[in-house]
Amino acid sequence: MRIIQIINSLKMGGAEKLALGLHQRYLERAHDSYLISLAGEESGWIDNGVFSLGFSTPYDPFILPSLFDLKDELDLSKSDIIHAHLFPSQIITGLLTEAMFLRGHLVTTEHSTANRRRGTLIGSRIDSWFYQRFCRIICVSHAVAAQLADWIPEVSGKLEVIFNGIDIGEFSGKSPSEYTGRKTILSVGRLEEAKNYSTAIEAFSLLCSKSDSDLLYCIAGAGKLESALKKQATQLGVSERVIFLGEISDISALMKSADVFFMPSSREGFGIAAVEAMASGLPVVASNLPGIGDVVGRHQQCGILVDPGSPSEMAEALQQLLEDDILSRRMGSFGSERAAAFSIEITTDRYLGLYENILN
Repeated sequence: MRIIQIINSLKMGGAEKLALGLHQRYLERAHDSYLISLAGEESGWIDNGVFSLGFSTPYDPFILPSLFDLKDELDLSKSDIIHAHLFPSQIITGLLTEAMFLRGHLVTTEHSTANRRRGTLIGSRIDSWFYQRFCRIICVSHAVAAQLADWIPEVSGKLEVIFNGIDIGEFSGKSPSEYTGRKTILSVGRLEEAKNYSTAIEAFSLLCSKSDSDLLYCIAGAGKLESALKKQATQLGVSERVIFLGEISDISALMKSADVFFMPSSREGFGIAAVEAMASGLPVVASNLPGIGDVVGRHQQCGILVDPGSPSEMAEALQQLLEDDILSRRMGSFGSERAAAFSIEITTDRYLGLYENILN
């Protein structure tokens, strides 16, 4: 098959990791695969079959003309599947295929349970237009599918749930890094409102006030909230214990430096970082949200689910895992077993199966 994926950028995030992981496996299985990034990298070929338009934002109005220029180089007219991830790549893909009269079947993956467009009249019209352009809409969790069906009921028949996947082997067998010896809590994700780091830092401050352990909270990720979060940590007196690592390329090694993985999100479609943590043998404290529940499970075998609005509940769960080594190891062991269900190989099989079903 000739498969073209289009995504906003390749910066760290669940959607970006999925798109890259799928592209690599498509190539390994001898498919003609390309991945186009609209923004965030220098313009040109950046890897085998990966091309960046090099724009500073995926909302740039000149993106569509630039894609027109790529039509012949990538031979877009011969694509079997054109697969979009994230907004505005989804609407750009819809416009692109109509303007070029491309014959490829349109597929998109919906990664989130909510966005700023939902609940608004103009958002309803925009989403209704572009979602109906796709013959299949893959949802990364049952929660994502339920929310999208509620928002745009007319696309309900096109929805299919396929969980995200990771390279399980990448997150096992790594040696601990520099933070070993301190009780370390780790979070991974962009510094944005949905990740709920403000509540997490408040929870960590509460934990420090009642724990005798030498605690460290590491946050891997970048974003516009960094300065505000650093200021909050200073005001709460934990600035020396909250470490902002920025974007980290080797997340698998970082996971092995931690004692507990913490996902405090107020909104999460799936939670791929939680799968990475589980594959690394880490117990998880995560927000009790439907998307994360699909990953961690509702039986509290792999971790503890908490109210994303309750710093005290978060602090209590973190303290429990940091102080109870037997519980922590047991949850880490269960997590390693459960993570195998989220292998990128399984995800790839399901995506290719869906593509084949569409083409036949």
